This record gives sequence, structure tokens and C-alpha cells, in this order.
Amino acid sequence: MGCSLKRLMTRGGALCVALALCMTLAGCQKELYGNLSEQDVNEMVVALLEQGVDATKATSDDGKTWALDVDQNQMVRAMEVLRARGLPHSKYDDLGGLFKKDGLVSTPTEERVRFIYGLSQELSSTLSKIDGVIVARVQIVLPNNDPLAQQIKPSSASVFIKYRPDSDASTLVPQIKTLVMHSVEGLTYDAVSVTAVPADPVDLSRLPQAQSPLPMIVGAALVFLVCAAALFIWMKRGMPAKLASSGPGAKLAALLARLRRAKPTSTA
Repeated sequence: MGCSLKRLMTRGGALCVALALCMTLAGCQKELYGNLSEQDVNEMVVALLEQGVDATKATSDDGKTWALDVDQNQMVRAMEVLRARGLPHSKYDDLGGLFKKDGLVSTPTEERVRFIYGLSQELSSTLSKIDGVIVARVQIVLPNNDPLAQQIKPSSASVFIKYRPDSDASTLVPQIKTLVMHSVEGLTYDAVSVTAVPADPVDLSRLPQAQSPLPMIVGAALVFLVCAAALFIWMKRGMPAKLASSGPGAKLAALLARLRRAKPTSTA
């Protein structure tokens, strides 16, 4: 009986540990974003870990695209943190992709519209890489002037910047105007307008921190060990034998004893 009890306790302990590991690993990680570049997912993981959010990255296609996984209990906090940091970054088109040869012949008007759009995208992408910038948009106006016209309409550009409240991106307005001016033909410094607004601050302190499942797992393991130890002591003291000598279990105990003493009959 002692050996059986020890085996039972060993198996029960192993089962308890296995369940605890399953609870920890299953830990309720859920995908928050998918189809990300490695650079984007790395920035997002760092931003979340800095704010106490349990985040990991995973890939299912050998690193071509990445997914961001977070604890399901921290989904709201994770989204607030990423929104405050302007992550993931917006995707922008580039001139090379817009003008790649696809076998179709474009009209001059289409080529012009595509060029203006591509140039706006290139500048927006460049400005979005400034530290502290969350959103960057550039709109360019290139009038289609008649070469024979006496009065030429000037080019112009407008820039919209949303930046983090804790950054100093607003002090870079002169540099931004200079950058845009030198990127567009015929554009003057005064013809570039920049609107820079701070983003609303995010109060992360109002969001509850996710509770770790470890205390619950440890508590369950301790309860199991205490119960197992109590059962072991109870069995060691022979309490089952005393209970079996009287009460409803007496007949069953006597039957089991007779079966043990019975010898198998031999056949000739």
C-alpha cells in the first residue's frame, strides 16, 4: 500500500507540474498585429516591454513577416502604448514602385499625378522617421503652367505633423520646411506651411497592470502538496484498516482478504 501511495503521489505531483506549465505557456498570449516587418515588430516589442507589457514576436514564414503576441489580459494597455508611440508605422509608397514597368503606357497626365503622389509619399516617409513624430503627411501642389503664359503659378506644399507630447519635434519646423523646399522643384521656403500638433497624452497609470498567473499556480501546487502529505500521514497511521474493521467497508475488506488468501487450483 505504501508503494502504491508513493506512486500515486509521484504521478499526482507530475500532473500538477504539467498543468502548471501548460497554464504558464498557454498564458493566454494572443496575436495583436500580424504581417509586420522585423524592424516594426522589434520596435513594438521594445516599446511594450518598457511599459511592463509582456510581448513576444513570432514568424511562420522564416522571417518574411512577423506577428506581435501579447498577454490577453494586457491587450488594452498594449494598444494604448502603441498608439502613443505611433506604432506600427504607416506604410508609404515610393517612386520606384509607382513607376515600375508593368507593360502599360500611361498618359502624361497620369504620369504627372503619379509623380506628385509618389513625391508626397516619399517626403511623408522621411518626416515620419524623425524621433517623436507619430504621423506625417505632405501635400504638394505643382501647377501645370503653360510655358507661354506671362504669369506662372508658384508651387506650394503643406505639411502636417503629429508628435508625442514628450518630444521636441515642434522645434524642427524650420528644418522641415527646408527639407521639403529642396525636395520639390520650384518651391520656395515661404510656400511651405507646417502644422505641428501634439498628440493627446496617454495616462497609462489608469490602466490596470495584468496579474501574473504565477501566484495562483504556486498556491495550487502548495495546496496539492499539503493534501498529499496529509493523505500520506493518514495512510501511514493505518486509519484505513481501522475504518475497514467496522462500518460499511467491513464486508468489502473481508472479501478482499479472502481473495488474497485463495490459492489458484492447479490443472493436471
